[in-house]
Amino acid sequence: MNRRHEDLVVSQSDLLATHNISNAEYRGFFIYVLSSISLFVWIGWTVIPEHVLENYLYIDYYPDKYWTVAIPAYSLMLMVYIYIGMALYNTEVLTFAIDDVRNFVDSYTYMPEQTVPGSRSKYEKTLDYVWKAPSGVWDLPITLVNEVLYTDDNDE
Repeated sequence: MNRRHEDLVVSQSDLLATHNISNAEYRGFFIYVLSSISLFVWIGWTVIPEHVLENYLYIDYYPDKYWTVAIPAYSLMLMVYIYIGMALYNTEVLTFAIDDVRNFVDSYTYMPEQTVPGSRSKYEKTLDYVWKAPSGVWDLPITLVNEVLYTDDNDE
């Protein structure tokens, strides 16, 4: 068997050509063709005069031309209302209250812990983390953050 180097590389790679076509490709192609046909029928209905539709194409049952503009306009306004409604829903329903603890901690929060009894307190460890180079990533308690940000150093 006399094979070239390129053939060996292609045959060993993960990018092998296959003849298996997934259903998603058929579905996507069908949707593309159907939407293209629908668009051309819509444009034809919009620009072809009524007498041509009735006398030459023998199409006498079709909606009024008013709907060629009304349906896209209504659809556009519906999209605007949905956009505003989703923004309001996300803001008013899905946002936590200002005093909810979930604004500051969640299931992935990693707080500095006291490992050995009698060693420095969690508060002192956290202060070291605030003012010195950390050995890892920790979440800071909101009380400590407020103390560092909003207290005057001259008070001590």
